[in-house]
Amino acid sequence: MDCRTAESMVTRFIDHSLSVNELEEFLDHIETCPSCYDELETYFIVHEAMQQLDEKEDGTVLDFKKLLEQEIRRSRRSIRQTRGIRFTVGLISMAAAVALCVFVIFVILGV
Repeated sequence: MDCRTAESMVTRFIDHSLSVNELEEFLDHIETCPSCYDELETYFIVHEAMQQLDEKEDGTVLDFKKLLEQEIRRSRRSIRQTRGIRFTVGLISMAAAVALCVFVIFVILGV
């Protein structure tokens, strides 16, 4: 992924609207590109600060950089979970197909 593509995905990352594949490519890029990470950090901080202005003020000060790191870790976990679910569903589907084939063979052969 190039920087232009990554930068165009920043707001979609913040809004949680990237597909799993897009999210993985985006995270891979921003974790190796300091310029794009800084761009993401800037947008993320502005977004979170605006959220704080819209919500009830309780006097706490947030560590926006820490929040971004947590969001990136959460996104990585989400990718792993989605891929794990897809793998499990594929494995179950394959097992069901094999079981069906074995059943059909036994029915056809009259065993």
